[in-house]
Formats: sequence, C-alpha cells, structure tokens
Amino acid sequence: MNASTEPQTARIRPTARRGRGRIHLRTLRVLACMNLLALTASAPVLAEERYGALLFQNDLFLGRDGGGYTNGIYLSSLRVASPGEERIAPGVLVGPVASLLGLSGATLTAASFGQGIVTPKDISRRVPDPTDAPYAGFLVFRSAQVARHDDVADVAAVSLGVIGPASGAEQVQRAIHRLTGSTAPQGWDTQVSNRPLIGLERARAWRFATAPSAGAAGAGAIVQAGGTLGNLESTLGASLLLRYGTGLSRSYPAAVVNGYSVDPFVVGPGWFVFAGVSADRVLNHTGLGDEARLRRERTAGTVGLAYGWAKSSLTFSVRTTDPLVSGSARQMFGSLTYLTRFE
Repeated sequence: MNASTEPQTARIRPTARRGRGRIHLRTLRVLACMNLLALTASAPVLAEERYGALLFQNDLFLGRDGGGYTNGIYLSSLRVASPGEERIAPGVLVGPVASLLGLSGATLTAASFGQGIVTPKDISRRVPDPTDAPYAGFLVFRSAQVARHDDVADVAAVSLGVIGPASGAEQVQRAIHRLTGSTAPQGWDTQVSNRPLIGLERARAWRFATAPSAGAAGAGAIVQAGGTLGNLESTLGASLLLRYGTGLSRSYPAAVVNGYSVDPFVVGPGWFVFAGVSADRVLNHTGLGDEARLRRERTAGTVGLAYGWAKSSLTFSVRTTDPLVSGSARQMFGSLTYLTRFE
C-alpha cells in the first residue's frame, strides 16, 4: 500500500502546482488589464480641432513680376485646442525639442509642407545680374508649436528640407509663367546647388486688446519679437499687428504660429481686418555669397481681411517688403489663405 501510494502522491503534487500557477497567471493578467483600463480612464483627454490650410503667395496677384521672393505655396495641417481647453499634444517634429527651446505645452501646432522661389528682377537674362538676387528654390517641412499663457504666446519651429534644383522650383515657375503668359525665366542654370535646409525659429508674442461685449467687434494689437537660425536665412526682428473685428482671442495663436511672414487667419466664426509692420536684421541668406549685396535691414508692411465661417475661413492680403539685395526697389505681392476644418 505504501509503495503504491507514494507514486500517486508524487504525481498529484506537480499537477496541483501547475494548476495554481495557471490560476495565478490568469489573475495577474486580469489585474494588469484592470490597471491598464483604470489608467486609460484616468488619463486626460486632450480635446482638439483639426484644420487644413492652403497658402498661395505670388506677385502675379498684383499684375507684377518684379523678382526677389516671387512665389510661395504651402499646405498645412493644424491642431487647435477646442474651446475651453488649454493644451493639446505637442507637434510631430518640434515637440521633442520644445522644452529645449523654452516652450511648456502646446495650444496650437502646425505641420507645413511648402515651396518657395527667389529670382532676380530680370528673368529674361541667361546670365543674371551678379548684383541682384540669385535664382534659388527651396522645399521645406516646417513643424511649429504655440504655447499660450493668457495674453502671452511662445512660438517655436523646426524646419527641414532641401535648397537647390531638387526643390522643383524651376519646373513650378516655368509652368506658372506658361499658364499666365508671363516671361519665361532663363537663368535657372545658375541657381545654387543642392544642399540640405535646416532651420530653427523662436519667438514670443504679447497681445493687447479691448474687452468688447459678447459678439461685438473689438480692437487688438499683437507685438512679436524673435529670430530664425538656419542655412536658408538667419534673422532677428520684431513686428506689430493691428486687428479689428470679432473672434480675436480665439484666433490669437493662429496669428503668431507662422511669425509675421504669413497671413493671420480666423479660427471659427468671425472676421477681422488687419495691418502690420515688421523690421528685421538679416544675418545671412542662401546664394548671396557677396555679403555686400545682402540688404541687412529689411522692413515689411501688410494689410488684409480675414473672414471665418463655422468650418472654414479665407484671408487675403497685400504685402510690401524690402528686397534681398541693396539698391533694388521694394517688391509687392499678394497672399491668399484658405482654411478648412476636418470632421
């Protein structure tokens, strides 16, 4: 009996241990899932609105073809904190370095992909005037983030791209000029060679505004100061933007996310007219090897109108600015921005 009982006991004990192990493992899995669900339920949900924007800038809006910065087109994806919310998730490229650039949190982010074109004034010459602006095109991805604290907004951006023939600027300008019957550019063979584009931006804005009654139009001013550092262009500058209309507070982060080189736009229903001035100290610009040609001080002015509906907005402005090189006349171009909300 004893001899036959011991083997049975030995066989039963491991089975019991394995059973208890399976029970313990299942219990741990259930507890882990419950903890995960609890953490997920307790995590804050960042409510946001998503928008897409298309910006087109060209001197042909004004019937001109004056050289310098002659064309820009940008497609952007924006995320904006919903009404009543203060923060959203950080930007895709600038987010990891936002703290290093002095930003805490995000109220608005913008991811933009675009192309810019710079040419000399006389594009009919195969050999451009060496004292004028060069042929240069760039293709860039820009990730920007705004952190708003009441009436103060901090802005940071990181840009990556390419400068030179790989940007496709020559093909785009030739196509546009064929469609519009403008002079065909002849000097693109002299454009700067391919090189990577790298840039950082940092700025701070201050908002000063009246307190109109609900739904009434009010006036406001935005003062912004900052700089850019990169191999496309490096600058230090400041600007003043005056606005009159409705929805000014809600649209404040959108008015500063792209600095003062791009139109402010309306977020949600509202409208405003605007006028602005800016002044920059230009430290360097690509393609201008002879530093004597580079215009160190640059001023710009803009006037425009922005109108927003429930899910879209439209902005148009006229901008005048000093040229890239000394001795040239001021240039003017028009700017059109369309914004639409995604469901």
